[in-house]
Amino acid sequence: MSGVAIYLGLGFVYPLYIVLKAAVTFSAHSDVRWDAPLYRIRWLSPIMWVVERVIITPAVHHAHHGMYAADGITHYKGNFGNFLMIWDVLLGTAHITRQVPELYGVENLPPSNATEQLFWPLVTAPSAVPVSKVA
Repeated sequence: MSGVAIYLGLGFVYPLYIVLKAAVTFSAHSDVRWDAPLYRIRWLSPIMWVVERVIITPAVHHAHHGMYAADGITHYKGNFGNFLMIWDVLLGTAHITRQVPELYGVENLPPSNATEQLFWPLVTAPSAVPVSKVA
């Protein structure tokens, strides 16, 4: 889409877009919950309702990375966006709870180390004790 926009003469918008996308993506994947204090301010509730349905907030994206769907927060079959949440809303894959999961990972996948994650299948992690399941 960016290439097409630049080709059509909208290249002047691209620097602003890339800065905003990087900021939103970085904030969604960090453990800095900039959205949490805003949820607690009562008069901001309607504004935050719109914000969390347009851009990715930490709470919304963290739900995508949760480990257990049974916790009511995790939604790894949705919340796919890394900049605009509006696509998940429009496509019916959005799950908004304003909470973050306690555990992150892939359900029913044994724990692994960084080496295995980077070099699998060339390197496999030794057997590890599985993480206890959230009730």
